[in-house]
Order: sequence, then structure tokens, then C-alpha cells
Amino acid sequence: MNRQVKRSMLLLGIIFFAASFFYSCEPKIGVWGYQDKIYVFADSLLWADIQQDVEDGLGPVLYTPQTEHYFYFEWCPLRELNDHKKRMNLMFIGVQNEKNRVNDYLEKILPSKFKQGVSDGKYFYLFQDNLFNRGQLGLFMYATNRAQLKENFARLKKHIFADLEKKYYKRLEQIMYEKGEQKKKEQYLSDYFGWKIRVQHDYYVANQSVKENYVWLRRFDPDRWFSVWKIKGDSSLLNIDTLIAIRNRLGKKVYSGDYVDTTETYLSIVDFQGKKTVKLTGLWINGVLLVGGPFRSYAVYNPPDSSLYFIDLAVMAPRQKKKPFLDQLEVIARTFEITERKKEEKDKAE
Repeated sequence: MNRQVKRSMLLLGIIFFAASFFYSCEPKIGVWGYQDKIYVFADSLLWADIQQDVEDGLGPVLYTPQTEHYFYFEWCPLRELNDHKKRMNLMFIGVQNEKNRVNDYLEKILPSKFKQGVSDGKYFYLFQDNLFNRGQLGLFMYATNRAQLKENFARLKKHIFADLEKKYYKRLEQIMYEKGEQKKKEQYLSDYFGWKIRVQHDYYVANQSVKENYVWLRRFDPDRWFSVWKIKGDSSLLNIDTLIAIRNRLGKKVYSGDYVDTTETYLSIVDFQGKKTVKLTGLWINGVLLVGGPFRSYAVYNPPDSSLYFIDLAVMAPRQKKKPFLDQLEVIARTFEITERKKEEKDKAE
């Protein structure tokens, strides 16, 4: 079997099996805890062997400027499973050729089709939504032996991470808007600025200019904000130096003089609503107020009217983890939609 075919077959491990694979009743109890923390159930010796690989592959480092991780992992013995059945994320890791409590448990609960696929080299991992309770995410990684487990993980870790992050954001969006959203404000943005987003219940318009085509939405505890600035231009603006300059202009115009720390900022091409989009990731500083923090900026080019929508997300949360709040802003950014501007109005704060 050639490597490409084998890789394709292994990717079948992302099949979502029906909930009845595990439980016949719909889970009704919600989950609690940190959304970025994953409780790991694996044999202790196996976990010691693969822990670094898993943490590096699924919980990479980011700087905000403090060191944070995309996901955090805590190993637990199987006897504590009942104590964690209401947690946000559970991961189970096992191999077929070793006898221990975790592998025996996986042999009992995993479907025969999946186990046979593992033996045949077709399957490696699967996700299960609502594993024990509503909103819970379960991830299973299973291989014939340790060497195969490590080889499969090395080959597929980017796919596993992408699937994990996608599910993480989907659940976060559901939680964020459970308390409601500001439909009137969303319509206002569409009518007067020609774009809209889903506005969470406690954001307010901190600054805006219909004439200059920018809006600054803000929320406190901690301080974080979402801005959109529409400017004239073409794809020649989509380079790191120009986008940093645009971000600095926005900082001077709206953010009391914030500027980009160029030593900690980089450009990447990402998928944004199904399209390849330029993203600026880095740190901002305000030398007068002596504060700073992380930011993310998307540059969405709109050829029909030769314009660029500069979507800026930023957090200021001293002595706190900042990624959870950046993630909330990412959820809002992913609801961005260009609409038809219908009204003209003098600038005002809403």
C-alpha cells in the first residue's frame, strides 16, 4: 500500500460515529471548566512516552507576550473518570497490543468497525461530540502498538489539531451567544457601514466615523476590542510593512497612540470564511499609557469596490491569560459579512 493511500485511509479516522456508538440516550447535563483544558486518560507509561509529542502537536506555544498554549493537558488515571465526566474535553489514548486498564476500557467502548479499522491501518483517531454530557468533546487516538501510535500522530497531528480547533470554536460560539446578541446594533452596522458581525450582548460602540468608515466596538473586564476600518486600496497593500503601517494609523486615530511591536509580529495566509486571507499576528504597545498586549488583524480585500476591510482584534488583560479573550474575538471576526450600505448619517456614538 503506497504512503498516499495509507495516509488517506488513516484520515478516515475522523469519521463521526453516531452517539449511540457510546450511549443510547441523549446527554442532558451541561459541562463546566476551562474550554482549553483537556483531561487525558492513558496508561501512565504510555503517556510518559508520548506526552511531549501530544503537547507540542496539539498545544503549541503562543506569546501574548506571556507564554500561553492553545490547549493544556492533564493526565488522569482511569479510576478518576467519573470525577471528570462533566469536564469540557476528554482524550483517550491506547494501543491494542498492551494489557492495562485504559486499553481494556477502550476495547469495551470503541465500536468494532473502528477497532478493526485500526488493526487494518485504516483508522487512527475520532472525535465524539457530547461524549458523556451535552457540550463535551471527546477525542480518541488508538493504534496497534506504540510505534504505530507515534508514527500516526506525527503524520496526522496537523489534521487532528485543525479538527480540534474547529470544534473548539464552534462550541465557544454557541456559549458566547447564549445570553443573546445585539440585533439592532448588527443592523446599524450593516445600514451605515456596509458590513455586519454578530455582536455579543455586552459590547458597545466606543468610537466610530461613518465618513471615515471605521467602527470600534469595546468590552471591559478585561478590556478587549474589535474594530473594522474600510480603506481604499488593492492587493498591493497585502504585505507586512504596509499592514503594520495601517495598524499604526488606526492606533493613532482610535487607540490613543497604540503601535505595533515589529519584533514580535508576523504575517500569515489563513483560511477566513473559506477564502485565503492575510492575517497579521503580534503585539501592540502604548508607550504613553505603558500598556500593551496581543492583537490579530485580518486584511479582507474586496475587488468589486477596490477596498480593504482591516479587521482588528486586541486584548489588554494584565496578569491574566489573554488567549481565551482573543479566541472570543476570533469567533466574532469569523461572523464578518460584507453587506449593502443603505444609509448615510452624521457621526455619532451609539
